Amino acid sequence: MKSKGLVFLFYFVCFSVKAANLPDTLFIKRDKYTFFIMPQGLRYGALLNEGQTAAISPHAQAGIRFVKGAESAPLTANATAVLKQGRDLLLLSVENKEGVKAQLSIFLDTNYIALKLIPSVGRDDDDLYVIDFCTAATGPAYGLGDHGGYGDNTAIHHFTDNDFGNRDNGHRFISNFAIFPKNNFAQVLFEKRTKRVAINDKENRLGAVGVKDATIYYFLGSPQVIYASYKQVKVREGYQDVKPKYRFFEVGYEAFGSLGWNTFQHSVQEDIDNYLQRGFKLKWAVIGSGFWKGERRNPNEGSTTSFGIWDDEPQKGRRDGLPSPRYPDVSGFKDFFVKREIDLLLGLRINFKAPQQYNGNFYQANDGFYTLQGMDSSYFVKGVRGEPGTYKVVFPQGNVFLLNSENRQAVDWYVKGVDKWGVKGFKEDLMLLDGAKLNNDAKVDLVNRSLIDKQYLIMARNGAYAVPGHILRLEDTQYGHDQDRPVINGLNYAASGVPAVYLDIVAGKYLTLPLTTDQELYFARNAMLAAISPVMAMGLGPWNITHSHYRNAVKKAADWHTKYAPYLYSAAVSSFEEGFPYAMTPLPIAFPTDTSTYYLAGKEHRQYAWMLGESLLATPLYGNDYATATSRDVYLPEGKWIDYENGTVFSGPCILQDYAFPVDKLPLFIGGKGILVSSQKQEFYAEIYPISEKAFSYNFFFPDGMGKSTINKSVKGIIDENVKVKDLTMNKKIELELKQGNKWWSFKLLPGHRYEIYK
Repeated sequence: MKSKGLVFLFYFVCFSVKAANLPDTLFIKRDKYTFFIMPQGLRYGALLNEGQTAAISPHAQAGIRFVKGAESAPLTANATAVLKQGRDLLLLSVENKEGVKAQLSIFLDTNYIALKLIPSVGRDDDDLYVIDFCTAATGPAYGLGDHGGYGDNTAIHHFTDNDFGNRDNGHRFISNFAIFPKNNFAQVLFEKRTKRVAINDKENRLGAVGVKDATIYYFLGSPQVIYASYKQVKVREGYQDVKPKYRFFEVGYEAFGSLGWNTFQHSVQEDIDNYLQRGFKLKWAVIGSGFWKGERRNPNEGSTTSFGIWDDEPQKGRRDGLPSPRYPDVSGFKDFFVKREIDLLLGLRINFKAPQQYNGNFYQANDGFYTLQGMDSSYFVKGVRGEPGTYKVVFPQGNVFLLNSENRQAVDWYVKGVDKWGVKGFKEDLMLLDGAKLNNDAKVDLVNRSLIDKQYLIMARNGAYAVPGHILRLEDTQYGHDQDRPVINGLNYAASGVPAVYLDIVAGKYLTLPLTTDQELYFARNAMLAAISPVMAMGLGPWNITHSHYRNAVKKAADWHTKYAPYLYSAAVSSFEEGFPYAMTPLPIAFPTDTSTYYLAGKEHRQYAWMLGESLLATPLYGNDYATATSRDVYLPEGKWIDYENGTVFSGPCILQDYAFPVDKLPLFIGGKGILVSSQKQEFYAEIYPISEKAFSYNFFFPDGMGKSTINKSVKGIIDENVKVKDLTMNKKIELELKQGNKWWSFKLLPGHRYEIYK
């Protein structure tokens, strides 16, 4: 849409203009964009002033619709008067088809527009509404949290969900944020309860159900500008990002991948020592289940909220085939991890076993007094009659109560209970089956953030808009299931502004021994995928792989991730600081004007790729064809690219047809700024590659999250054998170490120092 109407710019200062006097279109021009709205049908859009092109085009029939109640379809509405208009604000009186009045406030910031509809303005009532904001169909879009993870492509299309929220285990991180890189805009509607979302051939819609008001944000500009604005608005709306912790970017371990639900002390310690003896440098470990008291699979067994009650004493009559007790020496178990410098995390949920009169399986000998304390203090989410409400979860069996996370006293009580476990952190893992009944996507946010305030490491599974944890783990993966889903899911997490992505345990869950040849190949391919993602954790021991080629590939993958953990972590901190998903950047966001990138990441092409930090292109051979594919077409965007392993140089944009990816090949290309950082004996070394023709600045954040070094290249042109580096802080030349036949250079980084690359 061309902005031929831009000459009609209205700057009303008057109040209460009659509907009959309203122009066909109202315009407000800002420095970078022009917003417009048509009073008839409240159809609206935005034009980018540079080039006078449409970022947001108006809906064909109705831009804003609303209706009283939570069951009816929203109705079209018109503006009846301009109440106020200026450069930053447009205030309209509106009325829907049934005569229900509302106030529409349009706030115009430098890089975003916010539209807020309040149907109940000026009235003290409890009426609730359905509210929709609609624009013209456009695309492609990327993001939508977990809801963006189950399609055939990362590009979202043909998507409609009028009951958008946490409704099952596969949809726990809930965000309706979506970015449209081709159109230079993104959108989000913050709401904990049911949302209405449509990104399809008919319309682009975000709405809310059963609310008193609703606000939609449209962010305009480049992806860097969009994500920076989104970060700012998230804080204002109460969804603040959490600064990542270095520990999670080193290689970890989850007992669930090896032992399932049936962990016990000896089996865990044996697993850990086997890894360490084989040179895997594990730094964190999750025991998600089985540490609580009682016979496994018996409804009376404890749970993660049996605070501090380990299975450390024998119980007669058990028939689960496991040791009794499973954790006979809790103090020794914790000390085992301390001595090996591994941080121990336990599984944690906000559900409490309900008593029998509530059809639950509360058993005081295993559960302690916590359920009773919570009931006495009204710390649980209430039902319709004021009693504790009951809910269904995957574990434990029977009905449960849920902590009321909006009650500060309840959260403080819960955190004191959590302290009794005496570990370094937790894997938050609420598996709610009654998501629609609770209807609160932010149910764990305050709890997790309170634990983070106490310096616990938190791996999040649930959340809304911003992750209430240091990393976000997606839904379990498993051999024999959809292997394209975790890649699509992870990339759309990143597009949603959450790049500290954990694609699940290497080789997933529930593998049984002996492994088949196909399972061993799956294991190796999955390990390479995990290695070149932000977070990697082992499960089933790779020593169970009989083919040495596959076994060695798994070790190679883990070693690479360990070596470059500082680089990965630094990218995650940059993401936290700026909002942009540096740690895992989908190509349509890294190269928004390159339309060739838009539909590659899907089940048709399986050209999965992302920027891993600012200098690596990850191109894993993965998907449902992992067992048959040995090569991929690889699209290289504009710029110079070097195959990480063999040093072959390519100039993009180009397609590498049938590019071979043996199982043991690290699927990486060096590009972008050409700066990597590796760890060597607790010291950190910059690696400089002859890549970038442009001047640039690269920030490296040290593992403490505080120290930072900056590497500048102020001259244009690709560096060559005459490259020099100067420590500007010390005002001295740095001695460079040549690597791999003079193909790249290395030097040690010091916190707080600034370096200059020159010829």
